[in-house]
Amino acid sequence: MINIKTIKLKIEDRQKQIISRLKRLRREDPLATEDRSIIVEPGTDAAVLFSHEKTVIMEERLKDDLTEIASALGKIKKGTYGKCENCGKPIDLKRLEVKPQAVYCVKCKGEVEKKKR
Repeated sequence: MINIKTIKLKIEDRQKQIISRLKRLRREDPLATEDRSIIVEPGTDAAVLFSHEKTVIMEERLKDDLTEIASALGKIKKGTYGKCENCGKPIDLKRLEVKPQAVYCVKCKGEVEKKKR
């Protein structure tokens, strides 16, 4: 049986970790500017550019995680937590222990990943 309070605390802790990591990434970004869409000037060091690109990719992944976390917290509030968004069946407890913000059961997650490719 799912202990919602424990899961919620785990999700909220993960949310705090991600927010902290996002802040650190932004501070450490060598090309941090108010408008990141500005094209880097010629002559910029390739290592600096690579570091910036890596930071942007990591930020996007972390933002995706935050979106999943917000969804999971909303489901806990509604009482629908732990149900697959695709098939509606319960998500296996072991999967939720590993990834508490999971929105798909293992079978449906595989199908979603196949469609993305």
